[in-house]
Amino acid sequence: MINEEFYENALKTLQLLSPEIKEYQFPHLSLFTDGDEFYQKLWQMIDESKTYCWILTYAMDKSLAANITLYKLINAQQRGVNVVLFVDDLQGHYNNKLTKLFQSYGGVFLNLNPLSAFKIYGQEFFRRHHEKMAVADHKAIFGTSNIESHYGGVKWGKQTFHDINTYTEGRQLSYNLQKHFMYLASLYKIQLNPHKPTEELLYTFNAFPPYYEFFKTHPPFNRQIQTQIIESIKNAKDNIKIVQAYYYPVRIFEKHLREAMDRGVKVEIITADKRDQPVYRYTFNRILFQGVIHRNLKVYEFPEQLLHMKGYVFDNKQLFYGSFNNDRWSWKLNHEFNILTEDENEIKMFMDIYNETKLRTRQIDYKKTGTPLRWIKMKFWEWFIYQSEILMSKNQGYHPNKYKYNYLLNTWDEGIGNYF
Repeated sequence: MINEEFYENALKTLQLLSPEIKEYQFPHLSLFTDGDEFYQKLWQMIDESKTYCWILTYAMDKSLAANITLYKLINAQQRGVNVVLFVDDLQGHYNNKLTKLFQSYGGVFLNLNPLSAFKIYGQEFFRRHHEKMAVADHKAIFGTSNIESHYGGVKWGKQTFHDINTYTEGRQLSYNLQKHFMYLASLYKIQLNPHKPTEELLYTFNAFPPYYEFFKTHPPFNRQIQTQIIESIKNAKDNIKIVQAYYYPVRIFEKHLREAMDRGVKVEIITADKRDQPVYRYTFNRILFQGVIHRNLKVYEFPEQLLHMKGYVFDNKQLFYGSFNNDRWSWKLNHEFNILTEDENEIKMFMDIYNETKLRTRQIDYKKTGTPLRWIKMKFWEWFIYQSEILMSKNQGYHPNKYKYNYLLNTWDEGIGNYF
């Protein structure tokens, strides 16, 4: 088991071979659901950053919390910190005056996959950057919260969503998160100036196994996350626990989930009772899950806030979580980012949150019916999804000046090795 004790023993052995290595920081982390804590930790990271502070978010609005974040990034840039902000264009409703001021001080700002680049709706128009992460020096936050008022708590937001985020301190983790930013920058032909680890740190990075495994996806060229989910389902022996707000039938996922249940694996899924996306809003969970009804399946719905957590636990030994939704957009199109860990402590923290959330759920009602108007709306959005998938299956929206797909066939490190 790769845990803190393992790292401490490995460090002692490594120091016998290389006495110049003084320390290796095992990631110290916490998982939390409170929206105000998300902003407090994010702002503290920005305020304490000395070398670099890079943020990637799917959504950003003009709320007080979002504007405070921009002001803090401007202040960091003014004091000499290398600051980068990436926002997906579809949900980029930020304060334009502040982003321009941020850029005037030298900050790097980028609208990811700009809608203005597409004259025809097609696959690339629907492909969004759905990742959420922030890294500053040796600290990082990643999870499911975006920089909008809906994701804040009592003080800094509207308490709309029930999220899960991880705050961690660890140099190897920060180093690897930087690589994801470099990967994205390369897609848009932008050169970032990363903070380069010392030779001593690079030596320890190579000597120690990674605490996390990192997975990204950009279908159809890269399906690391999808492949890992299927492999973990196939290898599950006893139980699978899933929390996914945005569940939509995905044929290959449901096929392997049914096969796992047939061999005796018990599956538990927590999903949302109500959702913010119109595509899902009118569809009952009993319809969404009708393809996986099984004696070994229990589905619970969260009726309070809008559930926004996304994660998978396999046999209580493997945790896989991040931005990836269990819907067709994540499986087929979006840029996503997940991490995989087998650390007992982190799995326990995640399961504590999972079980606390489960206490606030109810099992789905397979007999639930709706009004005729609701059924009409549901059928309309089913038709919309069908039409969207027709468009998503075409590559008409590709914009040749944006990025080249041949890069996506390369491995995680190829193309950015020169930076490190």
